[in-house]
Amino acid sequence: MMGVEVLSDAEEEVLRRLATRALKDLDEAYRRMPDTNNGKTYLWRGRERVRMMLAMIMKGGKEDAV
Repeated sequence: MMGVEVLSDAEEEVLRRLATRALKDLDEAYRRMPDTNNGKTYLWRGRERVRMMLAMIMKGGKEDAV
């Protein structure tokens, strides 16, 4: 089995910034997509996945990062 790698503070900060930016990009794409397009569902799912990842990264820090 492989061990769990602990992230450095710098790596954690980079991941937090990337996840925050991805969430903003997904929110913007969701707002711009027409309601009739089924792709909106996929964007919403992706947004929720990024939101969960960001919450996991921020665990131990601020509880509500988004």
